[in-house]
Amino acid sequence: MYSRDIKKVPKSIVHNGKINFGSYIGEPPKLDIRGVRAPFAGIPLPGLLSSFRIKSRITYVFSVDKYIGMADFFDDKIFGLAEVIFWDRETGKKLAYHNFMGPRRRFVPIDTKESACTSFGKTRYVRIAWSRLRSRISLSFIVKGYPFRPAAKGLFISTFKDNPNELLFVTPAPTVQRCSATWIIPLKFSGGIATAKHRHYIKTIPMSNGLGMMLMNRTYLKTHSSSEMMFGLVNLNGRDVEFYFSNSDYDPVDDDTYNENFLSCAGEITPMPSVVITHPFGLGKKWVVQDTENMVDLTFTPISLNTRTLNIIIMRKAYTTIFGTFDGVLVTKDGEKLALKNCPGIVRKNLLRL
Repeated sequence: MYSRDIKKVPKSIVHNGKINFGSYIGEPPKLDIRGVRAPFAGIPLPGLLSSFRIKSRITYVFSVDKYIGMADFFDDKIFGLAEVIFWDRETGKKLAYHNFMGPRRRFVPIDTKESACTSFGKTRYVRIAWSRLRSRISLSFIVKGYPFRPAAKGLFISTFKDNPNELLFVTPAPTVQRCSATWIIPLKFSGGIATAKHRHYIKTIPMSNGLGMMLMNRTYLKTHSSSEMMFGLVNLNGRDVEFYFSNSDYDPVDDDTYNENFLSCAGEITPMPSVVITHPFGLGKKWVVQDTENMVDLTFTPISLNTRTLNIIIMRKAYTTIFGTFDGVLVTKDGEKLALKNCPGIVRKNLLRL
């Protein structure tokens, strides 16, 4: 059966110009991948130029009560994008809110001990924050309504104590001269969402227990890049099951040794092999997710899609966020087969041109 070593986190991701590749568990160092020696074509560049090619994102995925959705920040160095999108699982109704952020030194922080990523728009307030001192991880948002879209408030609170599995994946991107670093925490939280015609009408937010995942990534991106991310969140026979799979055109050649895929079942982490993600009949039709180790055999059936394209100065970003359900089988490191049926999940497909 497939296995991949999960080691204790290193003191730093980059040390003396060299990258500490691997899969790690524990409190990570700063999510900082600057300082790589000659990351592009082996040609030494000024630190400012090579760091400019590092793009960052932070994503918080949640499933609580009848809602499933995500908050996402993308940091392009020059500007930032913030989005909150969620669906009513019972009706399939979608609500999406976006905010463009102008120049700022850094949108997505590198500190994993205590920091926050915030959009302060007048009609779009979104904040993902964490503090080890207070043992708190949170997502909050307040978004204004329009005639065709209600206002919404959301609050999700969890603790580091209740979510001890912090994962760090450092992979070649795609060569060993460059890297992608991802910090992921599977989450149990207390949270909820309330909607109304106007945000001032929302006095309280109903709180329930839910499942989520917080992911922060930094990558030396190419001028053209594409990626797909898959999140699954479900309580299966009394056990919390969360999984994450990704594919991109900057994946390493040896993607069985280096990848970000994992399964969490009742707090036990299983490193998963690389997968092939296909959607032969289009994004809105059934997707297939499989590996070569007989540990992943899934289909993803889309229910609702949200597509957005942005052209800003020299950048073009197109992405599709999809709510749907997973069916099939996942196998844990102990050989247990988890049969999924109508497991709620979210898929994000990104295309970026710089």
